[in-house]
Amino acid sequence: MVRSLVPSLLIFLLGVHAGAADRLFVRPWIELEPVVRIDPANYPLPLDVAEKDVLEVGRVLVSGMIYGWTFTYIPSDKARQVSETFTLMPVAQVAWGNPRLRVTETEVSDARLWARIAYALDDEEALRRSAWDSNTADLSTGRGAVSVMQGPTGRAASLDAAIRDAIRLSLDTRWVNKPRQIDGEVVLWDDPVTVVGSGMYTTVAKVKLLVRELVPYRIF
Repeated sequence: MVRSLVPSLLIFLLGVHAGAADRLFVRPWIELEPVVRIDPANYPLPLDVAEKDVLEVGRVLVSGMIYGWTFTYIPSDKARQVSETFTLMPVAQVAWGNPRLRVTETEVSDARLWARIAYALDDEEALRRSAWDSNTADLSTGRGAVSVMQGPTGRAASLDAAIRDAIRLSLDTRWVNKPRQIDGEVVLWDDPVTVVGSGMYTTVAKVKLLVRELVPYRIF
């Protein structure tokens, strides 16, 4: 009995269990009193607006866990005067209003609206997740931090930065000679954790990634 209860507790605390074959869970939150007041007339953020916003955050996270993104990463190279460039492009997304995406629990705490969101995978989506659960895909964890003064876009950017960091850390162990460009695909493997502190949104994300093409420098 103990062995069956512990995983369930971890699912609740961490928000997602990657081994679940038919369901994903995320636990996003929305600030009701954000530092940046985008709409002073609606401050604190009304609960009905916050509920829609937190569901949208959950939709984006679940989409990232099922479909993920293609990425292009150009490492910085001071000798060649090349600046680091990183782009993410969604492969696909769960549609807004999908009945299989639902809020199962909400709570207001510390001026935030927390939600537990469940998504029931269809057969094709379950196969996509299963295909990523392979040794051919690298597992990596990254951290990204962005100023809270950027508002909600800063929080989203902290997730992008965490994904970039996870990819960079994974790729740093691969090359002897720095490549010019790396193209690949990446998915969120767990529900990322975002905290606010020291004026920053800081996100930690665990991802699975595949390199599709590694372009070398042919001439210095």
